[in-house]
Amino acid sequence: MKKWLIILLLFFLIGCDKTAVHVYEDGDLAAFDLICENIGDGHTKAYDLRLEPDCIAGRIPGFFCMRTINSEDVVQPLDTIYENLKILIGKDYGYLIIFMDADGTDAGYLAEKLAADGYDNIHYFRSGYDRYAILAGEDFVPETGECDA
Repeated sequence: MKKWLIILLLFFLIGCDKTAVHVYEDGDLAAFDLICENIGDGHTKAYDLRLEPDCIAGRIPGFFCMRTINSEDVVQPLDTIYENLKILIGKDYGYLIIFMDADGTDAGYLAEKLAADGYDNIHYFRSGYDRYAILAGEDFVPETGECDA
Protein backbone atom coordinates (compact mmCIF):
# COMPACT_ATOMS: atom_id res chain seq x y z
CA MET A 1 0.00 0.00 0.00
CA LYS A 2 2.84 2.39 0.85
CA LYS A 3 4.38 1.71 -2.54
CA TRP A 4 1.20 2.82 -4.35
CA LEU A 5 0.93 5.89 -2.18
CA ILE A 6 4.48 6.91 -3.06
CA ILE A 7 3.86 6.28 -6.76
CA LEU A 8 0.67 8.37 -6.66
CA LEU A 9 2.46 11.15 -4.80
CA LEU A 10 5.27 11.19 -7.38
CA PHE A 11 2.76 11.19 -10.23
CA PHE A 12 0.93 14.11 -8.63
CA LEU A 13 4.13 16.10 -8.04
CA ILE A 14 5.39 15.54 -11.58
CA GLY A 15 2.02 16.52 -13.02
CA CYS A 16 1.93 19.70 -10.92
CA ASP A 17 5.39 20.72 -12.11
CA LYS A 18 4.13 21.66 -15.57
CA THR A 19 3.35 25.36 -15.82
CA ALA A 20 0.63 26.21 -18.33
CA VAL A 21 1.15 29.98 -18.31
CA HIS A 22 4.63 31.44 -18.80
CA VAL A 23 4.89 35.09 -17.79
CA TYR A 24 7.92 37.04 -19.00
CA GLU A 25 9.24 39.98 -16.99
CA ASP A 26 11.46 42.81 -18.25
CA GLY A 27 14.61 40.77 -17.61
CA ASP A 28 13.25 37.89 -19.69
CA LEU A 29 13.17 39.77 -23.00
CA ALA A 30 15.61 37.40 -24.75
CA ALA A 31 13.59 34.35 -23.64
CA PHE A 32 10.35 35.98 -24.85
CA ASP A 33 11.98 36.81 -28.20
CA LEU A 34 13.10 33.19 -28.49
CA ILE A 35 9.50 32.02 -28.05
CA CYS A 36 8.37 34.56 -30.66
CA GLU A 37 10.72 32.96 -33.20
CA ASN A 38 8.12 30.18 -33.47
CA ILE A 39 5.60 32.54 -35.07
CA GLY A 40 4.75 31.29 -38.54
CA ASP A 41 5.62 27.64 -37.87
CA GLY A 42 2.00 26.50 -38.26
CA HIS A 43 1.71 25.51 -34.61
CA THR A 44 1.79 28.96 -32.99
CA LYS A 45 -0.81 31.69 -32.52
CA ALA A 46 0.45 35.18 -31.59
CA TYR A 47 -2.13 37.79 -30.66
CA ASP A 48 -1.86 41.47 -29.83
CA LEU A 49 -4.71 42.31 -27.46
CA ARG A 50 -4.33 46.09 -27.52
CA LEU A 51 -7.00 48.21 -29.15
CA GLU A 52 -6.94 47.91 -32.92
CA PRO A 53 -5.62 51.45 -33.67
CA ASP A 54 -2.66 50.86 -31.31
CA CYS A 55 -1.96 47.46 -32.82
CA ILE A 56 -2.10 48.80 -36.38
CA ALA A 57 0.30 51.62 -35.41
CA GLY A 58 2.93 49.07 -34.35
CA ARG A 59 3.19 45.50 -33.10
CA ILE A 60 5.67 42.65 -32.87
CA PRO A 61 6.07 41.19 -36.38
CA GLY A 62 3.78 38.22 -36.91
CA PHE A 63 1.31 39.16 -34.18
CA PHE A 64 -2.35 39.43 -35.16
CA CYS A 65 -4.55 42.32 -33.96
CA MET A 66 -7.40 40.70 -31.98
CA ARG A 67 -9.20 43.70 -30.42
CA THR A 68 -11.06 44.58 -33.60
CA ILE A 69 -14.08 46.85 -33.84
CA ASN A 70 -17.25 45.24 -35.18
CA SER A 71 -19.81 46.78 -37.54
CA GLU A 72 -21.64 48.30 -34.56
CA ASP A 73 -18.47 50.19 -33.51
CA VAL A 74 -17.96 47.92 -30.48
CA VAL A 75 -14.53 46.61 -29.48
CA GLN A 76 -14.46 42.81 -29.43
CA PRO A 77 -14.60 41.77 -25.75
CA LEU A 78 -12.01 39.46 -24.22
CA ASP A 79 -14.57 36.74 -23.57
CA THR A 80 -15.45 36.69 -27.29
CA ILE A 81 -11.74 36.46 -28.15
CA TYR A 82 -11.47 33.59 -25.66
CA GLU A 83 -14.36 31.70 -27.29
CA ASN A 84 -12.93 32.33 -30.77
CA LEU A 85 -9.50 31.06 -29.72
CA LYS A 86 -11.01 27.85 -28.40
CA ILE A 87 -12.68 27.33 -31.78
CA LEU A 88 -9.53 28.22 -33.76
CA ILE A 89 -7.17 26.04 -31.74
CA GLY A 90 -9.59 23.24 -30.98
CA LYS A 91 -8.42 20.51 -28.65
CA ASP A 92 -4.71 20.93 -29.43
CA TYR A 93 -3.97 21.87 -25.82
CA GLY A 94 -0.20 22.08 -26.41
CA TYR A 95 -0.54 24.68 -29.18
CA LEU A 96 1.86 27.58 -28.59
CA ILE A 97 -0.15 30.70 -27.74
CA ILE A 98 1.62 34.06 -27.32
CA PHE A 99 -0.12 37.20 -26.11
CA MET A 100 0.92 40.84 -26.01
CA ASP A 101 -1.17 43.65 -24.58
CA ALA A 102 -0.75 47.10 -23.05
CA ASP A 103 0.09 46.08 -19.48
CA GLY A 104 -0.27 42.32 -18.95
CA THR A 105 -3.82 42.53 -17.61
CA ASP A 106 -5.75 41.32 -20.66
CA ALA A 107 -3.07 38.77 -21.55
CA GLY A 108 -3.11 37.40 -18.01
CA TYR A 109 -6.90 37.16 -18.02
CA LEU A 110 -7.03 35.20 -21.29
CA ALA A 111 -4.04 33.05 -20.35
CA GLU A 112 -5.65 31.96 -17.09
CA LYS A 113 -9.00 31.21 -18.76
CA LEU A 114 -7.31 29.09 -21.44
CA ALA A 115 -5.13 27.34 -18.85
CA ALA A 116 -8.25 26.47 -16.85
CA ASP A 117 -9.56 24.77 -20.01
CA GLY A 118 -6.40 22.66 -20.29
CA TYR A 119 -4.25 24.67 -22.71
CA ASP A 120 -0.72 24.39 -21.40
CA ASN A 121 1.65 26.38 -23.62
CA ILE A 122 0.63 30.01 -23.11
CA HIS A 123 3.14 32.87 -22.98
CA TYR A 124 2.91 36.62 -22.48
CA PHE A 125 5.07 39.64 -21.64
CA ARG A 126 3.77 41.18 -18.40
CA SER A 127 4.93 44.78 -18.93
CA GLY A 128 3.12 45.21 -22.24
CA TYR A 129 4.01 46.34 -25.72
CA ASP A 130 5.35 49.84 -25.03
CA ARG A 131 7.80 48.54 -22.43
CA TYR A 132 8.75 45.66 -24.74
CA ALA A 133 9.55 48.13 -27.56
CA ILE A 134 11.70 50.25 -25.23
CA LEU A 135 13.62 47.23 -23.92
CA ALA A 136 14.09 45.80 -27.42
CA GLY A 137 15.84 49.03 -28.41
CA GLU A 138 16.56 50.43 -31.82
CA ASP A 139 16.99 46.97 -33.36
CA PHE A 140 13.25 46.41 -32.94
CA VAL A 141 11.28 47.22 -36.09
CA PRO A 142 7.54 46.99 -35.47
CA GLU A 143 5.13 45.68 -38.05
CA THR A 144 2.52 48.31 -38.95
CA GLY A 145 -0.73 48.48 -40.88
CA GLU A 146 -3.60 46.05 -41.17
CA CYS A 147 -2.98 42.48 -40.05
CA ASP A 148 -2.86 39.68 -42.58
CA ALA A 149 -5.65 37.16 -42.11
